[in-house]
Parts: sequence; structure tokens; C-alpha cells
Amino acid sequence: MANLKHFNPIVSDVIQQFETVELMSRIFTNTDSPSAVRGLLISGDAGMGKTYFTMKGLYDSVDAERIHYIKGSSITAAAFYVKLYFAREQGSVLVLDDVDIIHKSPAELNTILDLMKGATEMTHGKRTIGWERANTNQLMRDNNIPSEFDFQGSLVWITNDTISDIEKRAKGHFPAISSRMTQIPVRLDDNQKLQYTLYLLSEQGMLGVNCNTKEGGYSHEIQETTINFIRENYRNLMDITPRSAAKIADTIEQYPDHWKMIIENSMFNK
Repeated sequence: MANLKHFNPIVSDVIQQFETVELMSRIFTNTDSPSAVRGLLISGDAGMGKTYFTMKGLYDSVDAERIHYIKGSSITAAAFYVKLYFAREQGSVLVLDDVDIIHKSPAELNTILDLMKGATEMTHGKRTIGWERANTNQLMRDNNIPSEFDFQGSLVWITNDTISDIEKRAKGHFPAISSRMTQIPVRLDDNQKLQYTLYLLSEQGMLGVNCNTKEGGYSHEIQETTINFIRENYRNLMDITPRSAAKIADTIEQYPDHWKMIIENSMFNK
């Protein structure tokens, strides 16, 4: 990223938060000098880029086959155990991105958190994770997963849930989770969201040369229309994020004659 002194302080602060996410993600892939930290908890607003910078940090520093990525599912304790097994080697990382964990039943949640504590224990020796049940799960039998194994990988948990919400649901587990996993809260106020989104649009080509939502990006005219529309209507928009900016640009392209009406009825505060 460019020298921060060229940006306004609001944008600079946001950039530094995401740089922290990217840099911390890289520590888990260092097999020459492994970090004592084995877990990372990234809590932040939806659509701002926490997943992008997490995965950028990982993919820039490790082979893709070492990254075990799960997106937007409702994982069971048994499935979590199996996923940990496949990410058990040193230098491997299991990434849970927007995976529902804290809204599980108390019994399921307790099992998941116990497994999470075992996986992120800060020790240089053997870290044994076990499935202590009367019967093995069918998923474990299908994959020939043992009832216990040594886990030397790392865990990254990306979530829209706040740290306080996780603490409430985790209850007595939270002190152990908190002490093991480095926490990076990326919570932005409305002005930070606006300034950072406009910076990405105007200075970083988020909808043009660096567009991740549409191959080839959008035309210069659509980019300028999107920027001007956000500047003129930021008080009315329900939310201003890079993701919502991409939705506005796509609406402009898909509905050139009716895009304002559609956005006003789908993205404005009522």
C-alpha cells in the first residue's frame, strides 16, 4: 500500500486496520519459524474487505493447497472436527468465513468451542484433538478420520458477529478462546465507511482495473456516476460499503433507464 501520509487521516486509519489483518494472516504460514499464536479472530462489518485482506495475506505467503477455506455455511461439530483433521499439518490454515458458530444449540456450540480451544492452544508440542463420543460420526467413517490426532495447523475465524456477541454466547469458554486467539476488530463508523469506499472508487480503481466483482470492471462513465451518486445520496443509503458500491454500479449497467428508481427503492432508508 502507498505511503499513508498522502491520504486523509480517516482513510489512513482504515487502511492501517486492514493492513493489520493482512500482516497477521501471514504469520500462520511460516513453517521455518512458526508463530506461537495459532488462532486469529477477525470481527468486522460486512462488505468492507476483511475477507479480501485475510485471504490476500494467506495467498501471498503460502501455497493455495494449504488453505482450507469454508464460506457461509452452518457447520456442525463433527464437520468442524473433520475440517481440522484435513488442516492438521504445520503451515496449513483452516479459514472459517461467515460460518455460523455462535447461534448453534448449547451442546453443539460447547463442542465446537472445545475443539477450537484445543486447535489454538499455544504450545510448541503435540496438540491432541479428540472426538470423545460413544459412536463415530458417519462423516468421520467416510473419510477414515481417527478418534484423535495431532493438530499443528492454525485457525482463522472471520465473522460479522461482534466480539461482545461472541462473548455472550460463548460464556465460560470465552476467556480461553480470547487468550488463545488474536482478536482484530474492524468496526467502522459511517464516516469511515464513506471515506474509505470513495477512496477505493476514486484512487484504487475498485470498479475498474482492480474490480473483483465483474471481469474487466465497469466503464469509466459508470464508475463516475457511481461515485457522484454516493456523494450526493450518502445520507439516504442504508449502508455505504465497497460491496454496496458494486451493487450500485451493477444496477446502473443493468438498468440504464431505471437505475435511480431501483436503487431508491432497494437501497435507501425508508
